[in-house]
Amino acid sequence: MNFYTQELKLNLLPPDKLYCDFNYWSSLFTQDMSILWEKGHCIPLKKLPSEVSDMIFPYLLLALSDYKILNKKNLKGIGLDNLLNLWFDKYSLNKNGYFQLTSLTRKNII
Repeated sequence: MNFYTQELKLNLLPPDKLYCDFNYWSSLFTQDMSILWEKGHCIPLKKLPSEVSDMIFPYLLLALSDYKILNKKNLKGIGLDNLLNLWFDKYSLNKNGYFQLTSLTRKNII
């Protein structure tokens, strides 16, 4: 009896270059983002519905990246993944388009 097995070839390695049409994506996001920021005002990120947090996530990564770059001396050796793990549950959305500490976190700091 001959058995033929078909090989499944799936490359899960990242490509050498990953292109992104930022103009296209930013135009899509800006159409809905003002509504999301308004409706999500003061809601902690961990309590947002998954569809909303999926849309917010790129902005959080950009904000964390900018913060890390501006504070590169103090944050040397700390990756974005670590900041995300440490800070994700401490922020909420602000309707003006930024992330703010939740009131519970602020009380713990003071």
